Amino acid sequence: MIRTLVLGDWDADGVVSTAEVVYAQEVVGIYPERGRFRTLYLPVSPRSIEEVLKEVPESVRNLVILDVPFTPSVGKFLEKARKRFDRIIYVDHHLSTIVRSTKLENLVDELVVGKTPTAMLVAHVIKALGGRLSPRLEAFVRATTIVEKGAERNAVERFAKLMSMVVSISRALSISKDREMWIKLVKWLSEPISFTAMPFSQQVLQSIVKRYEGFEEIVKDVVLELAPTARRIFNARFVDARGRDRGVKLTVLASRLYRVFRCTTMVLGERRSRTILATRSRDDTAYRVAMKLLEMGIASDVGGHERLSIAILKTSDVEKLVDAIRKILLRS
Repeated sequence: MIRTLVLGDWDADGVVSTAEVVYAQEVVGIYPERGRFRTLYLPVSPRSIEEVLKEVPESVRNLVILDVPFTPSVGKFLEKARKRFDRIIYVDHHLSTIVRSTKLENLVDELVVGKTPTAMLVAHVIKALGGRLSPRLEAFVRATTIVEKGAERNAVERFAKLMSMVVSISRALSISKDREMWIKLVKWLSEPISFTAMPFSQQVLQSIVKRYEGFEEIVKDVVLELAPTARRIFNARFVDARGRDRGVKLTVLASRLYRVFRCTTMVLGERRSRTILATRSRDDTAYRVAMKLLEMGIASDVGGHERLSIAILKTSDVEKLVDAIRKILLRS
């Protein structure tokens, strides 16, 4: 009998954290409830989350949501879900979830939020209950955390191959939105026998990414065009990409330009008549910039996570924004 529905984000953090909960329930029998019960696990995004309820068997009484940023559409889903499930658990590290944690507390039964990647948050919960993850899951949790947060050089070298796989998985799933691949990865990661073969080769992941090499060329061209226009704000760089981003995601541009400058990088752009600032940093500067802009009343909402944040701005005045950023960095 299936007792628990686990909904995870499409990226590697969502896959790994979902596998942890599946392993903890089906193999260890410790979380989200005592006893070994089957689980149903599906990939979702904030926009698609409402569509899954029609696929859920009546026997399912627990709902676990992992690594999905809280948005108004997720809030509407949770209001409906409270009438359907006996227990709702929400674990996430995105800024939008942290900012709205007070509201979330009234919609769920168990809420775990923090700046640490979701896979690590779930690992802490399972270990606190006396459970242990499989060696393979432990390794993937560590690799995912390093990709999200960074680590000392020796740790990076130790997990280099797994980190490469984590990055490939995230890219392949974000590009393809292949539900079958996502489910196979969760099943493989949650298998208790660590030597079971991966459901598909690394080449399969890479082949999906290669189909979008044309997009990669566009990103490179945009980065080469924008890099010389960057303004220095102390040790950070600020790039006004409005009208010049060719539709490339601002978070992608911030990450690529960060590789060029090797310092905190902020990219200003416009999407759907909204002015948005994407910030990428090595430490938690991205988080602090977004939260301070919200606190100062310059941003109306924030998203992303600790090292890659998004701030939806109330102003399109670049000088006012740069001045605010200067004050934030000066106080850091």
